[in-house]
Amino acid sequence: MERTVKKFALLAISFFVATLTYAQITTSSMSGRVTDADGAIVPAATVIAVHTPSGTQYYSITDNAGNYRIHNMRIGGPYTVTVSYVGYADAVYGNITLRLSENYVQDIVISESATTLEAIVISAGMDNPILTSDKSGTSTNVSSREIDALPTVSRGIQDFTKLTPQANGFSFAARDNRMNNFTVDGAGFNNNFGLSSSLPGGKAEPISLDAIEEITVNIAPYDIRQSRFTGAAINAVTKSGTNRIHASAYTYQRFKGMAGKTVDGQEVQGAGETSKQTWGVRVGGPIIRNKLFFFLSGEFETEDASGVNWRPSTDGVGKADQFISRTSEADLERVKQHLISTYGYDPGKYKDWDPFKVRNYKILARVDWNISRNHKLMVRYNDVVGSYMNVTNATSAPSGLSRASSARMSANSIAFQNNFYGMENTVRSITGELNSTLGARMTNQFYATYTHIRDGRTSPNDKLADPLNRFPHVDIWKDGDAYMSFGYELFTFHNEVLNNTWNIVDNLTINLNRHTVTLGASFERLYVRNSYIREGTGYYRYNSVDDFLNNATPSAFGLTYGYYGNDAPGQMLTFGYAGVYAQDEWQVTPRFKLTYGVRLEMPFYFDKMDTNLAIRDKTAGFGDISYPESGIAVKGGAWDVGTWPKSKVTINPRIGFNWDVTGDRSLQLRGGTGIFSGMMPFVWFTNQVGGAAMIQSPELAWNAAACAAYGLKFNPDYKALIAADPTTFPSEPNPNYLPNNANIAMVDKDFNFPQVWRSNLGVDVELPWNMIFTGEALFTKDINAVTQVNANETAPVGTMAGADNRPVWDNNRKVNPSLSSAMMLTNTNKGYQFQLTAQLTKNFSKGLSGMVAYTYTNAKDVSANPGSTAYSVWTANASAYSLNDPRLSYSNFSIPHRLIGNLTYRVEYLRHLATTIGLVYQGMPAGRWSYTYSGDVNRDGSSNSDMMYIPASPSEISFVDAGGMTAQQQSAAFFEYVDNNKYLSAHKGGYAERFGDVRPWIHRFDIKVLQDVFVNFGKDNRLTLQVSLDMLNVGNLLNDSWGCYYYHALSSYDNVMPLRVVAGGTATAAPTFRLNANDVADFKTKSQLTKYVSTDSTWSMLLGFRLLF
Repeated sequence: MERTVKKFALLAISFFVATLTYAQITTSSMSGRVTDADGAIVPAATVIAVHTPSGTQYYSITDNAGNYRIHNMRIGGPYTVTVSYVGYADAVYGNITLRLSENYVQDIVISESATTLEAIVISAGMDNPILTSDKSGTSTNVSSREIDALPTVSRGIQDFTKLTPQANGFSFAARDNRMNNFTVDGAGFNNNFGLSSSLPGGKAEPISLDAIEEITVNIAPYDIRQSRFTGAAINAVTKSGTNRIHASAYTYQRFKGMAGKTVDGQEVQGAGETSKQTWGVRVGGPIIRNKLFFFLSGEFETEDASGVNWRPSTDGVGKADQFISRTSEADLERVKQHLISTYGYDPGKYKDWDPFKVRNYKILARVDWNISRNHKLMVRYNDVVGSYMNVTNATSAPSGLSRASSARMSANSIAFQNNFYGMENTVRSITGELNSTLGARMTNQFYATYTHIRDGRTSPNDKLADPLNRFPHVDIWKDGDAYMSFGYELFTFHNEVLNNTWNIVDNLTINLNRHTVTLGASFERLYVRNSYIREGTGYYRYNSVDDFLNNATPSAFGLTYGYYGNDAPGQMLTFGYAGVYAQDEWQVTPRFKLTYGVRLEMPFYFDKMDTNLAIRDKTAGFGDISYPESGIAVKGGAWDVGTWPKSKVTINPRIGFNWDVTGDRSLQLRGGTGIFSGMMPFVWFTNQVGGAAMIQSPELAWNAAACAAYGLKFNPDYKALIAADPTTFPSEPNPNYLPNNANIAMVDKDFNFPQVWRSNLGVDVELPWNMIFTGEALFTKDINAVTQVNANETAPVGTMAGADNRPVWDNNRKVNPSLSSAMMLTNTNKGYQFQLTAQLTKNFSKGLSGMVAYTYTNAKDVSANPGSTAYSVWTANASAYSLNDPRLSYSNFSIPHRLIGNLTYRVEYLRHLATTIGLVYQGMPAGRWSYTYSGDVNRDGSSNSDMMYIPASPSEISFVDAGGMTAQQQSAAFFEYVDNNKYLSAHKGGYAERFGDVRPWIHRFDIKVLQDVFVNFGKDNRLTLQVSLDMLNVGNLLNDSWGCYYYHALSSYDNVMPLRVVAGGTATAAPTFRLNANDVADFKTKSQLTKYVSTDSTWSMLLGFRLLF
């Protein structure tokens, strides 16, 4: 009775205490069928699996069909499996290794004791992770052997996840990398807020590579336990202790000079100044043999790099290929001396920059406790703290104001050093996992995790005395483009993001003969605090150096400030996500397995917000927005920024299958289909809070006319500015007031989190020499994709005159002129990703393993959501129509062709030596380009956002004389460029497609050489001295023109802008243009692709020394 009550209590805990919709798999499993020599099933046989290094035991009893299943097992091995049954000799299978999140299938044959009285010992042979009944979806596993043997200079996880054939950087299945779910031991290590491009931790990896045992990338897992992604689920598990002490002390050194200094014969500025050092130690072993184990890891990393390649000119002429800016030293010195003499403010250096320093440390501690044969507990703590410097923001400006075509640090502009900013990053995580066997047929996994992530900014100005420590950000333009910047970087003031995540999950598994049923429940609670003050110290723009020196009225102004004198009030969001799910793995026949299940998920919004009635009044005139070709439909009417969207249950059914066609696992057909729900950057949610004008002022964005009307003059202290005019700059919120030119944002009340329908079909064929061919198709269709619309944009007044008949606006382009913008986060059902992969894998044997794969991709979306603030996302998503109607086009994550391969080989010789060689090859286009105009051709108020119309003939475009160039000269040069451009020449007479052009291919080979010198002593003990050399982009070492990226001097980010708008078009007049260059010769130079002169294009090396014992 007591055992029954205890079992019921544990079961109750499983369902009522547990609540992680984002559960990821942290263990392995084993299954199989026990038969006798005649093929008859053997029920009630005892199966015991022992993890030999730690003595950890797992057991199962075969069911009436002779099947056994063991869940929640430690990864790795080797394992020894013993099968016992009355009247039969024990069968012992050894040399079994388990891989993360995979099921190892081991069928067992036992003989009657009359035949033999001794146990039959059998080696399990080669591990074949591909040809297994457990595999149905698309996945990649990276083992500890591959982590040790393959090259990496960054010592980052992305150097290994790129081995996934469907990968592109940290993007998978041609999806935004912010849609992934990355976990370590089940704890989320995600960029939940969405400010960085991939993983938390900044330039520090969120966990030491030395602490990781194994990594898996799951793109289409039909296991219902995996969720929280529409890209991929990346799971990593950490190392653990065993019955033997294992330790390693290491250092990795990248000395100055261990990187290429030239690209295509041109010197890379600062390339020889970069140095990097890593020092670390790890140790694991028993606290109590067979019972309690520990693992510790610690690492410190430091790096000094040049950081900035650009330098000012002495003659005012920019030379992009030499990283010389047109900004003259004379002008920079004039401004610097003016700032010092007038305001006592030193803006810092403008050349001979200080090196950028990177510092971080990582520590990890893990304990594994075999409480009993039925209960096993793991607790793990991880801590990472890092800091580094960054160059100033490139082109951003106050929302609604025009941007420069060129970056603040570019061939046209230089920023002073105090305009740079630093980052401080912290990642802390703790995980507890309890795996329990509740009887012969029931197992349970429960784990709880907590992750704390902090990303804060610092500025060189922070060290200055008050009020110089809040000096405004100033942009000085020249000839309509960026020229010089100084002051406090416009997005850095009190910028800090806190992200605390609590997860709990419970999975109960029940074995029912041919069915394995999983029941689970989960919950995640996420707290975000975003202190984000755009232009927090003030933003001023001037049209020339003389305008600033003479204290002219600025041409633009921006400011956001906290109410009640609070410099950093912070936008807070508490969010929950709950899920319940059920799944059945049905072994229909010994050769056919079907997995099917359903997952129900629902978001929760815990915050109650104050509403701003002024926003309701100013948005009352908003109409419906409907663009069927973009899949966008938004209801009009007044906004309530005090509420969140409605919470709705999402239903995610999945089904997968595996068919052993021949019955001997030499040919398998597998696949499935299902719906996957994921998360998205929460920064887009906090845009609503920040723009509501209840905790801080809305972002003020004044153009030249507004500045002149106010009579604005430069003020070095924003606090003095707002104190002098409380009417324009109120010090506390007023729920009935919103200042003019405010930017507001809201999440659509019908908004749904990202959801996709994903399907795959694959075939695996066993070939000679332990090789496998895989062919696989993967298709993803967006159900709920994410996009932004500006509800304050009016309908166009007509179409543009001339051959380019796109929609056009007039000066009355705002529904409410008192609002700068009104951004709404909403959904679209447009978008898809299709991939075909052919892969050849050589499983590890005789020291050799490898893989080579080719993937074709075709992916389109409505928006790649390029940015973190609503308005910048909207304007950066270029369109030939309204920016509210971007329409389906190529995804920025769609790389049409990709080759990836790796090879490792290890050989031991002369009794004390071993050499390992690892090789990785990657070949693919380096990205995509869009062709847009520099300026605003359709007068919608957004610069650089209009896709270019490619004229079919000179009669379809009007040039004007400019910069000493005649219209005829410009026309001839432009069409020469178009005719020599494969993409443009093929699309004459139409609009360029967003990300329609593909960048040139890049081919890279990376090599790692490991040399071991070892001494064996005692029983199974070895002392090893290891020297390693990792070499990236080896081809560039042989020839400095190989393995290089290409640079387009007419590009800004991913937009190539050959033409500059002189006058935007109207319904009665066609637009006019000029070449986006100083003269024809300059245009011809800039329009030619050149090798990117940067350390990104050069070879690099990392030298390592390690002692293992």
